[in-house]
Parts: sequence; structure tokens; C-alpha cells
Amino acid sequence: MGYSLSYMLIADSSEDENRKFCAVYNLEHIKMKQVVMLLAILVLSDGINLYAQEPQKSDRGLSSPRHSKDPCELSSPVLTWLDADTGTVLFTVDDIIVFDWENQVFELKLYPALDFLAWTHGRQYRNLVVTDRQGIIYTGTWVSPISSMGFRGPTYHSMGANTVFCISDGYGGGQRSPQRDVNDSRFSDRLYKEIKRTGRLGTIANIKTVGNIKILELSKTYDYKRINIINQRGSTCGKDLKIGLEYFANTFNINGEARAHIFFWGGDKTQSYINDIDEIVLEIKLTSNEGRFRSDVRVENISPMVIRDGIYVCQFRPWNPLPGSQPAEPGTGYVSLSIILRKTTKNGPKTICRLDFPEQTVDIQLPYNVDAAVHIIGTSRTLPQDSKTTGR
Repeated sequence: MGYSLSYMLIADSSEDENRKFCAVYNLEHIKMKQVVMLLAILVLSDGINLYAQEPQKSDRGLSSPRHSKDPCELSSPVLTWLDADTGTVLFTVDDIIVFDWENQVFELKLYPALDFLAWTHGRQYRNLVVTDRQGIIYTGTWVSPISSMGFRGPTYHSMGANTVFCISDGYGGGQRSPQRDVNDSRFSDRLYKEIKRTGRLGTIANIKTVGNIKILELSKTYDYKRINIINQRGSTCGKDLKIGLEYFANTFNINGEARAHIFFWGGDKTQSYINDIDEIVLEIKLTSNEGRFRSDVRVENISPMVIRDGIYVCQFRPWNPLPGSQPAEPGTGYVSLSIILRKTTKNGPKTICRLDFPEQTVDIQLPYNVDAAVHIIGTSRTLPQDSKTTGR
């Protein structure tokens, strides 16, 4: 008698090589004896790891962004959107609140949406893949709305300062007719079945006709999440390096994690300037209740390579009081952030440049409602593993 067996194997090579590979096997009509032998090999073989690593968290203050999930992890969500070049998880089906199938519009939970936007920062386009446990469903492209390039195939766009995104069939000169055809990979049966199974199908948008032009717009009856951004103007920090800052106002919740994106850009001098920097340190100070509440957060050992990435995602618990401080209460709070560029010398760390952003008011909001589909911990931007955070 034959059996059909599907399984996923995660195998670690030697510690010296420090690499990992993943293989997906689908074996049809194999005999029971072969099944038993195969399972024995999986259990007894050296280097076999049947469990993917859990996301790392710092013990105080900031929670480290989630690292790339292994798509072969058996407990992982079935549908996963990955960076096509690095394999980093951008988001999964669990991060989707609603998926409008007919209009190809979907809403992400707040933090995965911020992760996705951080991944697109400063790029005209980026490539992604949509996968399930059978493999790749389709490859797609994120395209900036200011791009003058043309693209074919599934193309992802933001729909404004919110957590909603749409997927068009091409962009610019590569865009196809709005009519769906058999070659439109956005409407994969595998994708549809899993989105339906997880109960995420719904209506977000509708088509509005203006003259001969069809316009996709968000439904006025759909209550989507807006992203409230507080911008801090970019300032120069040594040579021609400029640093900017964005706070996300609707993340400063009691018992939650606040979010800030730090941006870097510069010219030719910046490239050589990076070689002079060994470490970036962040100091974040928060006050409220007319000074009766205070919290200090310090993030250390940030790699200067984030300057080349152009963005650093900082996620921290803002309202953990210092000893003797009163608890924070809903109302108005104040936050300030300093960036310190340091070089290691024989006499200890030396500050090359310090940039103090001015104090900014933020609303201290009520705790997150986890049941309301808000993803509190985790981002797809990977912090250096040696980053250390303390909340004092």
C-alpha cells in the first residue's frame, strides 16, 4: 500500500560555516517501510534542527525587531511575503486584517505596515515573493509612486498615510488592462484558498469611474488605521551626513511599544565618514505629568552600517518609569532623542558627533487592545545582534 507524504527539513551545517539550508520534499506513493526509515534519518542525523529560532528580545527597554522567519518552520503561517533578495519576512497572512480579493487591496496591522514601509524607504522599487508551503506563488515588486520606470506583474503600492496597500497588475509602461486575464498571478487559487481559510476576505475599496478613467478608492464605510507621523527635520552630523527622525504618534501607548524611524543620507564624504564610526548610541528621554513621570531609554552598539542602509528602526517601551517616578497617565507627554556617533580608542569610547533633536509633544494613549488585531512586538528590520538596550 502506498502513502503520500509531505514534510519540510531544516538542516544546519557546521558551526564554522554557520549557514543553513532548507529543503521541501513531496514524496508520492512511498511504502510505509520507507516512511519509517526516512523519519529515523531525520531524528538521528547530526545537524538536523527541527525547530527554527525564536525572535530575540532584549531583557529591558526595547524589544528587538523580529529576525527573518524560516519559511520552512512547520508552525509558521502558510502564506508569507519575503524580500526576494534576502529572504527576510516582510509580513505573513497573520499580519493581514482584511484582504479585498476582487480589488486586490489589503490592510496590515499597524506594526507590520510600518515594517513594510521601512523596507521600502529610499527605494524606487524592491522585489518580493509570495510563498506558501508548496513554494513560490508569485514574484512581485514594490514601486515608489514617484518612479518613472515601468514594471510588469503584481506591483505593490501604498494607499496614503494609512495601513492599506493595493496590488496592481504592472506599473507605468508595463501596466496591463484593468481587466483580469488568465495570466494574472495575483488571483492564484492557492493564495485565495488560504486567505479565505484564515477568514480575512472582505471589502475595503471600490472602483470609481470618472469619465473614461477608473479610479480605485478606499470605501467610505471601511474604518482603516491611519498612520500619524511626527517629522523632525534632518540635521547635519559631521562632514556631509544628514540625519532625520520620524515618530509614529499612534504607537506611544501605555504598556505598548513606541516606534521611531531614523533616516541617514549624505554624499561622498559620508562613505568615508562611516569608517571612522565604531558605534551608534541612542538616548531617549520621556517626561509627563508635569515632570512627575520620567523614563530614560538607551540603545547601544548599533552598527554604523545602518547609515548605508539609510534607515534604523527603533522600537522601545516609552512609559516605563524610573525608580521613584509616578506612572504615566493618558494625556500629553514629551519625548526627545539624541544620536551619538562614537569611535573606540585605547582610552575608551570617543564621541565623534552628537545630534540632539528638539523635544516633541506626543499623546500618551491607552494600552493596546491585542484582540483588535494590533501587532505589538516585532519588525522585519533586523537589529545587529550585539545591540544592547537599557531602560533606566
